[in-house]
Amino acid sequence: MTEINIAALLGSVIDALPQLEHATTTDLEGLGVAPDTAEFLVRLYRLYCGPGQPSRRQRSAIKGARRHGHGLIAMQEIEREVTKTKTTQQWRMRQHLCATPAGQFTTMARKLRREWNPKDDTPVEKVSIRRYANGTATMSITARDVDLTDVYDAIDQDAPAESFFNLVRGEGGAGRLNYIPMITLQLDTFAKLLAVNECNHTGTTGTSEQPAGADSDIIVRANNGARMTGKELAERILFKHGFVAILSRVQGPVDVYRMERFATDKQRLLLAAESPECSWLDCHVPFDKCQIHHITSWADGGETNIRNLTVLCPHHNGANEDHPPGGVPIHRGRMVRVGGQVAWQSPGGGVPVPTSPTN
Repeated sequence: MTEINIAALLGSVIDALPQLEHATTTDLEGLGVAPDTAEFLVRLYRLYCGPGQPSRRQRSAIKGARRHGHGLIAMQEIEREVTKTKTTQQWRMRQHLCATPAGQFTTMARKLRREWNPKDDTPVEKVSIRRYANGTATMSITARDVDLTDVYDAIDQDAPAESFFNLVRGEGGAGRLNYIPMITLQLDTFAKLLAVNECNHTGTTGTSEQPAGADSDIIVRANNGARMTGKELAERILFKHGFVAILSRVQGPVDVYRMERFATDKQRLLLAAESPECSWLDCHVPFDKCQIHHITSWADGGETNIRNLTVLCPHHNGANEDHPPGGVPIHRGRMVRVGGQVAWQSPGGGVPVPTSPTN
């Protein structure tokens, strides 16, 4: 066996690998190398100097490791990250990491894996059941939002299991909801929408999340939290029952106009148009599960007019700091209206964050 320079192997290991051409783990252990390290060095030789590997990537990896002077510990870290990578991507990962400075391997590997294997966050439609020892079970269903919302809204929450089984057995009605369309328009887009092809008359309930173009459908969010396309909504609504809510980015809700039927609760309609969900930051409780909140509390002289109202779920309506000292919240934050926009102000009096999707 050719004499092996152990010190060289523990230094810039890439340049010292050729001397392991005929070495075995036993040979290295006989020279005082720990068994795990001996096994790793032999494997490293086969990867970087042995036949059967992609030669172009081999040469590129060796060049990168030599340029950065990667030692034994660095190469061990590289190989640990490589083993976390798909087999078909391992040499590609090895090539990139060898060209990466020591100490940055984990960060680089995570970045590359995310780029090479983007996650599809779209849930797969499925039904699953989990059974318990006490004779009960939990069924979980993943399906289109609008379809499940129809079922959910048809369930009697005072007797949820019984009413659900009645629906499944055909003894109850989980029919498709006929949404009363309320078209929410910003004043500065109203003129543009008037120019849309007359054939594209699709009403929306709640707010649209994409521009309504002649060649693309919109995604609308109903006031009960359901999401659907404009086409799906149009299939459900009766156009003779509908409202147009006009919102201003400066003044907030302006008015709600009757198309063929008067609103019975004008303020609630306007608030539903502005905030189809709880107005608290990152809360998505739908409007019909929320409460009307006075921004300046009634106890402090706040009026029940549209500019002093917003929508909060029961939890956040209770959490809102109605009477903070000096008007600055210190515990949970509070709702404010700034320039016509509903916003959440963080504890300590930070810059208010607009929260309504229609702002």
